[in-house]
Parts: sequence; C-alpha cells; structure tokens
Amino acid sequence: MRTDYKKGNNRYKIVNFDSIILVAYLLLCLLGLYMNLNISSVTESNMITFMKQLIWTCISLLVMLYGFAVIDVKKLRRFIPVLTFLNIFLLILVLLVGREAGGAKRWITIHGINFQPSLFVRIMLVLYFAHFLDKKKELIPQTLPKGFIKHFKPLIVISVLSFAVLVKQEHFSTIVISSITLFSILWISRIKLVTLSSIILILLIGSVYIVNYGSPFRKSRMEIYAKYSLFHRAVNIDVSEINADDYQIRESLIGMSQGKLWGTSPVFGQTKNHYLPESKTDYIFSVIGEEYGFFGALLVFALYCIIFFRGLLASWGLKDFFLKIAGIGLTLNIFFNAFVNIGVAMSALPSTGVTLPFISYGGTSLIANSLSIGLLLNITAERRMC
Repeated sequence: MRTDYKKGNNRYKIVNFDSIILVAYLLLCLLGLYMNLNISSVTESNMITFMKQLIWTCISLLVMLYGFAVIDVKKLRRFIPVLTFLNIFLLILVLLVGREAGGAKRWITIHGINFQPSLFVRIMLVLYFAHFLDKKKELIPQTLPKGFIKHFKPLIVISVLSFAVLVKQEHFSTIVISSITLFSILWISRIKLVTLSSIILILLIGSVYIVNYGSPFRKSRMEIYAKYSLFHRAVNIDVSEINADDYQIRESLIGMSQGKLWGTSPVFGQTKNHYLPESKTDYIFSVIGEEYGFFGALLVFALYCIIFFRGLLASWGLKDFFLKIAGIGLTLNIFFNAFVNIGVAMSALPSTGVTLPFISYGGTSLIANSLSIGLLLNITAERRMC
C-alpha cells in the first residue's frame, strides 16, 4: 500500500495517522454488516440484501484505503473545481435520464447498479469551499454582505446551483446536511457575523417556502412530526388521532420504547419483521434501539462522536488552511448525517429520508462516506520527508 507522495524532488511518507478514527469506522462497518444480516435473516429470500451489502463494504474499504494512502490531496486540489462541476453535471443528468422511485429522481442506473451522485456532491462542496476560502483568505476580513457577494460569488453560485438541482430531485435531506456543514465552515473561517446571520435568514425563508409550497409530502411530514415529536407534550398537541401516514414513525417509536435499557435481543425484535418498512435503511437505528436498548444505541452514537471529536481535533491543529477546513468539513459531513438519521428515528427531527452512515443498507452512501473517512485520515496524517 502506497503511503507516500512527492513534492518537488522530495518524497513524503505517512508515519502516523489517527488509528482511533480508523477503528471507529471499521467497527461501524462491521456493525452495519451484522445489522443487515440480522434484518435479512427474517426471510431466507432476503439474504441477497446482506450479500450485496457485503460486496459494497469490501469495495468501500478499498475506496477508503485509496483516499487515505494513494490520493495526494494537494495535487487533487487542482482538479476540485472541475470535479465539482462534473458532479453538478451528473446531478442534472439524473433529472434527464435518472431512475424514479418513491416520487423522486435521485439515481442513475448503470448495468443494473444504482448510483446516487447527490451523496458525492456533499464531499465536493466541502472541498470546493475549502479550496476557494483558502485562495481568498486574505479577503475574509472584508466579508460584510456586500464584500462577500463581491469576492466570494463562486461559493454562492455553486451552492445555489447545487441546491436548486437537489430540490428538483426531492432530496431535501442532502440540502439540510450540506447547508449546516457549509455554514459551519464559513463560521470557522471567520466570515463576518452579519453575513452569517443573513445566510441563516435566507436558508430559513427558503426552507419554509419549500415545505409549504413544494411537494405536498413535505408538509405532511411536518404535520406528522408535530404530532409525534419528542417535544409535542410541551406544546400540548393531541396525538390521539392516528392516520395511515403516521405508521412509519409510530412503529419506530414503539420499537425503540420496547428496547428500554438493555434491549429485547435480536431473537425477540419485532420492528425488522415487516413492521417497519425502511428498517434496513432510514430506520435501522430503531432496530438497534429495540434489540440492544438505550445502552446499545448510546454505544453506536458514541462511535460517531469519536470520529467527530477526533476529526475536529486533528484537523484544527493543521497549519495549512485548506487542509484544516477540508478536514473539519468532511468530519462534520459524516457526523451531521448520523445526527439527522438518529434524530429522525427518535422523532427529535422531521423525517428526511437520510441513511445512517456505514450501517444502513446502500452502496453509494457507504462508498461516499468511506471516501470521506479515507480523505480525513489522509489530511490529518503526519508525514516526514524521506
């Protein structure tokens, strides 16, 4: 495995990296395989789901190793603008020739394999923001709204274009996660507070408009969230009336409540047994909560927290501004993804249709998040000249 790269006539070799992040990632991947085997075993014919996930996991490990040990991130930087526009082109291509499922076009099918470009655009937006902010870092003190529009216009154009296409794809969850991540990057880069406040206001107005005047199912999801939210008792909302659309979140909450502290064990788990339709994807955390209880769910969340804190600490100490922002952005991308999925399963957040990183069934998600881990390990690794 190659662990070095050249800079001029010098060769730099990786001598140290964050093995704790790597171990947390591998544990989550193993847990994902186990949970998919557990859910697939309900019916013998569904074992194909586990076999597919096993293949995707093996491919993802290779992708992670490639991102960690082969890619020269500083050389990759030269291609970031091109790769970002290529990713946006693929997003547009999905609208033209993509496969539709559940009322949304998000996938391109190539020889029977479904590919979801929107999951990679989150990575490219982080890298593009890090690249551009580093290139214009001397102008950051001039980022009052007028100055930000003048000097950082490409960031606005790329973000608006990407989010506009994602709205057409009905992929609001990617917009939410990317928005929080990119806003955090701007805040860490010390963009002026008045500009950040303006961005928050624009995002809130846009979100309200999309929910109220976009696809009807979003408004329906918000109404369901109002009924079953963890906070519904605080505002005294009546949940006695049950509708058919409530089924998914209701079964998720029932399953998690049955788990209590230690869980029912896989033998007595019910949510995976056709009670929860999306048990292997969006609501796999509910199965974990039911079968392994509060402490099992807490342990899974702790693994994401390990990646979060270790990734932030390792990236924060980097002297190179581009690498620092890129490392922090990739870390936040993974953590916010997990945070949103877990929040939805617990009804702390409205349903968004986002999977749990490294655990939920799905090839594109697993590969994209594994690439993020590989790049994070690459960026934060210690190198010496040899």
